[in-house]
Amino acid sequence: MNLTDEIKPSTKNIKYYFIIYIVVWTSGVLAALYWDISQLKDSSIMVARISAEISYNKDIIYRRWVANHGGVYVTVSDTNPPNPYLKVVNRDITATKGLKLTLINPAYMARQVNEMSEGAEGFKGHITSLNPIRPENYPDTWEKESLKSFERGAKEAVTFAINSGKEYFRLMRPFNTEKSCLKCHASQGYKEGDIRGGISVSIPMEPLRFVEYLQIKKRLLSYSFLWVLGIVGIAVSSRRLWNQMTYREKIEDEILTLSITDHLTGLYNRRGFLSLAEQQFKLADRNKSAILLFFADLDGLKDINDRLGHEEGDRALIEAASVFKETFRTSDIIARLGGDEFAALAIDIKEENSEIFTSRLKYLTDRQNKLEGRKYKLSISIGSSYHDPEHPLSMDELISQADKLMYEQKKTKRL
Repeated sequence: MNLTDEIKPSTKNIKYYFIIYIVVWTSGVLAALYWDISQLKDSSIMVARISAEISYNKDIIYRRWVANHGGVYVTVSDTNPPNPYLKVVNRDITATKGLKLTLINPAYMARQVNEMSEGAEGFKGHITSLNPIRPENYPDTWEKESLKSFERGAKEAVTFAINSGKEYFRLMRPFNTEKSCLKCHASQGYKEGDIRGGISVSIPMEPLRFVEYLQIKKRLLSYSFLWVLGIVGIAVSSRRLWNQMTYREKIEDEILTLSITDHLTGLYNRRGFLSLAEQQFKLADRNKSAILLFFADLDGLKDINDRLGHEEGDRALIEAASVFKETFRTSDIIARLGGDEFAALAIDIKEENSEIFTSRLKYLTDRQNKLEGRKYKLSISIGSSYHDPEHPLSMDELISQADKLMYEQKKTKRL
């Protein structure tokens, strides 16, 4: 029985702290990575939105410039045929040298520019309304719903859409009828300030997503490296802490062992015996188990010290301790209480076993005395008391009974 076995080393908790630190560190790194990637994705959307707003504003400025000049004349060609939907005076004219010109209105100009942008940049711009003149300006399903929302007061519409397997960011805003627009659209019943339609812009996300992918890849590598550094740091710190705590606990165990151990015999001292005995009594009461308590004295120790010296007296105590260790079981609590007094606590045992122990003690003592070259006779007086779980006694009562029987045996030896 070892008192230090009852103490759980705190180093056992380090592995749990190590796991907790890893979980916390990993969670923190993952949270930061998630936030960083979210910011990258938001940045991609922001760039797409800014690009869409620039394209939208460009269309508005171009349209306004052309409208303020009443349209512009361009050379008639296969790519610039006369606009059959434009019903105005002097739509087509011939220059003095016979050059044929046709009037390009803002909508026609915007459509051609958007077609060029789609081919060169991938941007898609579309002028549309719920009442278009040109069939190409008819709204798609999303544009139609957006135009209806403008009539209810909405200022813009935004969505992501897949077209031909590619992702697009779509932005649509209304445009109002200006005075310069009435030259072409007054016949449709529009008045200045009316919502005449909307301009939708589609920004391809593929280039932005590619940049986003590269940035995310870099972030993953960076955070992985950071995570590994953190794990290494935690491991090194935990190892250092483990070594420090192991050393501290070793010192504490040594101090504890010294405080409960008799330095001469290696048995428990009075403090260690009483502490362990108290624990065993609590267990016995809870488990309804029996206990045998033995009290013993090394007879004639004073005479040995006086005749042969204290060194020989110490040897006698060590010899008595050895006999006690051989008499009792390893699970029993054996102690030198001080001076020539010894005690043993046998756990979970029957009362009749008391005779077995005392007989064995006598046999081992006699065997020692038969050894050659002895200077003194080893003699041990012993008494026992029994803790019955059905009729329990206190520890003080057991000690008193065992001590009384031990002294009775000692008196008998003197007669």
